[in-house]
Parts: sequence; C-alpha cells; structure tokens
Amino acid sequence: MSSADLVIINGRVAMSSSVRNVAVAAKGGKISWIGSSSCAPRAEKTVDAAGLLVLPGVIDVHVHLRDPGATYKEDFASGTAAAAAGGVTTVFDMPNNPIPTKDVSALREKERVAASKAIVDYGLYGLLTEGNSAEIEPMIGEGAIGFKCYMAETTGRYAPPPERELVRDMKAIGRARRRLSVHAEDDATIRKRVSDLMARGRDDPLAHYESRPEEAEQKAVVRAIALARESKCDTHIAHLSSAAGAKAVRQAKRSLKGRLTAETCPQYLLLDKGDYADKGSIMKVNPAIKTRKDREALWAAVRDGTVDMIATDHAPHSIDEKTSGPSVFARASGFPGLETSVALMLTCVNRRLISLARYVRMTSEAPAKAWGIFPKKGAIHVGADADFTVVDLKRDWRIRAAEFRSKAKYSPFDGFKAKGAAVYTVVRGHVVMDHGEVDLAHRGEMQRPVS
Repeated sequence: MSSADLVIINGRVAMSSSVRNVAVAAKGGKISWIGSSSCAPRAEKTVDAAGLLVLPGVIDVHVHLRDPGATYKEDFASGTAAAAAGGVTTVFDMPNNPIPTKDVSALREKERVAASKAIVDYGLYGLLTEGNSAEIEPMIGEGAIGFKCYMAETTGRYAPPPERELVRDMKAIGRARRRLSVHAEDDATIRKRVSDLMARGRDDPLAHYESRPEEAEQKAVVRAIALARESKCDTHIAHLSSAAGAKAVRQAKRSLKGRLTAETCPQYLLLDKGDYADKGSIMKVNPAIKTRKDREALWAAVRDGTVDMIATDHAPHSIDEKTSGPSVFARASGFPGLETSVALMLTCVNRRLISLARYVRMTSEAPAKAWGIFPKKGAIHVGADADFTVVDLKRDWRIRAAEFRSKAKYSPFDGFKAKGAAVYTVVRGHVVMDHGEVDLAHRGEMQRPVS
C-alpha cells in the first residue's frame, strides 16, 4: 500500500540556500517526507528527476488573466494553463478588468470564475481607486491577497484616490497587514509627453518609449515611498524599469526594512531601447522598456537585493490590439509572459547573470513572505504545500510563441534561444505539467494571507 501520493526521486532539490541530493514525498497536498532516494516511501506516482533541479514552486505576483470581462484576450483556463506550461505554480491576478475588482461582489464573482477554471493556485487583488474606501475591509474579509493602485494611465484607466483618501485607505490596508502594489509612473509627465509627441506627428514604437521616461517612474516611486512612510502601509513597487526608480527604492529601503518591496520583469532585464526597431509595438509595455544603462542598473539592483522579486506582468491582448490602431499610443500595452519567464531567467542563471539561489529566493521565498503565504508556500520543507517547479538547466531550445497555451500567440521573445526549461510543474502534490503536457482537469485553490 502506498504511503504517499507523489514522490520525486534522484533530483537535486533547492532547500534554503543549498542544493541537496534528496527525494521529496507528498501526501494530501503537503510535503510529507524528505530524505534519501534509496529510502523513499512507496507512492501512487513517482517522478524520476535524475539530471533535473527541483525548485520550490514559482510564484508570479503580477499577472492579468482578463477574466471576467475580457476573456477574448485570456481567461483563467488559458492563463493558468500557460502558467503550468511555463513552470509557475501560483499566480496573483490583477484587478483592472473591464469588470474591475473594486468591491466585494466583484471579488466574489472573480473567485467563483477562477474556482471553476484555474489549473494552478491563485490569489486575487482588490483595486484601490477613487470612491471605494468602504470596500477595502469587505475585500480583506473575503480574502484579497492584497491591493493594487495605478498612479498613471494603463489598461482600464482606473485613477488612484485623491491624496487624503489614498493615505486613509493605505492606513486601513496597513492595519490589516495586507500589501499595496503600486504601478508607479507619474501621470502628468506621461500625458504631457504624449501630447507633445502626437503634435509632432510621431507614430513609431520609440515614441512610446519617449512618452514614459525614467523621470515619470522616479517621481511616482518617490511619491509612493512617501505615502508608505506616512501611512505605515507595506508597499510594493511593481515592474521597476529604470535606473532612477531602482536608486529611489534602494535609498528608501535603508529605513523601510521589510515594509518596501519591489519587482522587475524579464523584459526589463533582457531587452532595451535598441530592440524597438526590430520588435515594434509587440514590445510595447507600461512602463516602457528603456535603455541599456537602465537594464544594467536593474541587474545591479537584482544582485544587491534592491529588487526582491521577478514577476512577469503577463498582459495578453489580441494581436489586432497590439499591431493596429490610429497611432502607437492607441495600440495595447503588454504581452504574455507566463510561458517564457522561467526559461528566460534560467538562461540568465546559465549566463551567470544571477545565481540559482538568488533566483529561487526572488520567485518563491520572497513573494510568499511579502504576501503572507509563507511558510505554506515559498520553500521546500515538511508541512509546506507540495509545489515544485522541476527544471532541466541544460536544455537548449527556442521559444515559439505560436505554441503558447495563452490566447496571445506573440512575444518579443519569439525565437529567443533559451537554455533551461520547466519539465514538470507540481501543484499541491499533483503533476499539472509533464514535459509540456498540461492536466486541464486539475483545479487550483485561492490563496489567502496566513501571516
């Protein structure tokens, strides 16, 4: 009789800051045993991970699954299938849908939809916008993983509350020990730049880059940090894209230890201004991808701990929305990232741009701790959820956007030669992806803060 549901043998397992040659077993969705492969318990399913690395399940704290409200772009089924295919075990879905998650009824409806479709585990953000102060506590009670505030125009155009209301709302979020994620760009700077560029007849991809300069990010990051200090609300700076933004976060972290976190994305670490000529509006994203100098500064911020997490800002649109429209400013910003992120970052590990240990902390332990789901998730230890991203660090392959599980079959990384890929994705002891084959019948669970 089997004493475990799943056992993974013969792999190298990333535990804390070391990699050990051990086996891991799961029972009832939890890690039940860790030890020698030769002593592994009998299990219903055995995965032989010889030659592979077993990582804690990758957590992506920044995705847009467009469901409900814009399911022609993506939905929980296709988006979480993309996550499973890419090696991501938990996703946190953003609230800026056409049906925004700005009140408890919308959150409950999204929860209902996700429960019926999601393949991997998920958390749901509440929107912080003008006039919804009374909904903050009900959304917290319903289990919102955190909140999101947009300081500048982006998909959906949801303005932040006025300053006094915003501070009051952040205080309420802080008292409840939730974290506020901020899209930090200065709206006035961007609007003026766009107006000036349009008046000059600019309609090239670089016009988008010029409309969202590092000055816009720096101003908004500084303001978000000031609001965090005043309100004592744990604050997260989403998708850092510039040297100036990283510098502002680095300086603030000296006095806001643990209360200020930041993420960046593979596109800001691997692409720069020189790529616009080739990739065009497919590469358009908010904030804009910037210069080689900014890219190098972000790598420095990753290595010194200024940037805590790697996320994707997975933001699918239809191909027509990406490539057509009266001007570059009318074309959609964002592109899919769930199926490329793990492979891109493993490529960076192979290139020695980031250590394996640092990558694991940034994609598992750090997000789990910041969003209150550690030690349930974020590390490999007995009693934790049996979430694993099992990877082949030596696999050479090319990213093919046409093969994505996402509804968005394009990427600025289409054709990119990667070294490293997810081979198995395991969610609470269940293999949801095996060598590219996704178990579409599995259902993920909503994650609520536990600490």
